[in-house]
Amino acid sequence: MTNKDMKDHLKDLSMNMSKAVQDYAATTNKLATHITALWTDLEFKNLRITELEGSIQDKDFEIADLNEAYTVQLKQIKRLETENKELTEICGGVAHYEKKIKEFIKKESVDN
Repeated sequence: MTNKDMKDHLKDLSMNMSKAVQDYAATTNKLATHITALWTDLEFKNLRITELEGSIQDKDFEIADLNEAYTVQLKQIKRLETENKELTEICGGVAHYEKKIKEFIKKESVDN
């Protein structure tokens, strides 16, 4: 290989290396940009997850309050049903005695 061939070869080699370095720099720059975008997106999603967890916790408290109110209402309904049953029994007994008293009064008034 002659000196001129060697110089041309080294010149081509350095040009190719320069282009490879530029391509590498562009690829590295794109990679850094993508990584920054991914971290930004990840941070946004983490914030959204935190917000949603807070909403879920609020809804859990609301559900617990509603369950407690529902339980109280069920107890009140059961108490009122029991009270209603007792009053119905008393009312039925009163009606029975009223009927007997009316029959007795009728019988007495017919006898007189």
